[in-house]
Amino acid sequence: MKFELTTLDEYSDETLLAELRRVADSLQGQRLTLERFNSLARVHSTTLRYRFGSWQAALDKAGISESVAPRFRVLSRDAVLETLREFAAENPGKSATEKEIAARLGMHRGAIARRFGKWETILAEVGLDPVPLGRRYTDEECFENILTLWTHYGRQPIFGELKYPPSVVGPKAYIRRWGGWRAAITAFVKSINESPELQAQPVQPTPSPVFKNDTPQSAEPVPRSISLALRYRVLVRDKFRCVICGASPAKDGTVELHVDHIFPWSRGGQNTEENLRTLCFKCNLGKGDKVENAQPGSQEGLR
Repeated sequence: MKFELTTLDEYSDETLLAELRRVADSLQGQRLTLERFNSLARVHSTTLRYRFGSWQAALDKAGISESVAPRFRVLSRDAVLETLREFAAENPGKSATEKEIAARLGMHRGAIARRFGKWETILAEVGLDPVPLGRRYTDEECFENILTLWTHYGRQPIFGELKYPPSVVGPKAYIRRWGGWRAAITAFVKSINESPELQAQPVQPTPSPVFKNDTPQSAEPVPRSISLALRYRVLVRDKFRCVICGASPAKDGTVELHVDHIFPWSRGGQNTEENLRTLCFKCNLGKGDKVENAQPGSQEGLR
């Protein structure tokens, strides 16, 4: 196997121009765009821009013909529309993004909108539909994602961690809804603090599970699901780790934490902080539907 450097040995004018010619030749007749150059070259196009004044000047010095790399020195609306039609002909059924067309024109993506208005209007002129927007998440879904990350790291998550698992909601969703990550975190904490079921409830230490052997009675059926605010409260109290074995996702990424009813929900257990605790998946699975007896070492199965 032959190994090659992914960068240039030197950055002289001739070496940069030679790299530009090499990439153009490798495309075998396809259009040379900024996007294609950056994906194939051993140097970024910005280096050529700084060295030769512009992307167009670099193409001219390298002797790259306009049939290979079209130049639109004076950008016109007609030029943008023509490039859009070419894109549509090459990519049937695909919506064109402003970034893709700007790359073909050898210009910054924001220049088109600044000169010619909304991108959706330009697309409509050539009969193309706008690129679908990403999914719109609800506040609850965004907050659930924050709690997932908080549990995973055992601390307040940072903005960059939204891009990586276990996050399922990307950064743009929080920016679009709250204007920034700090505002989103503030909204999350505010929603927890203002939750009616947690009003005026001090954080309690992890309770000792001591129960009688009879089933507690409830006037009304208790919903099985535990609210986000209450789950957060219990996880914080238990320091985001299993109260039985001490397992934590912050130390072992394979650990999955659950907020569990100490006295089982199926036997009338309540959704209260005193009847909830943090268990890892393994300990929760082993517990099943059992109630822990007051006498050490004994359990009563209530299946």
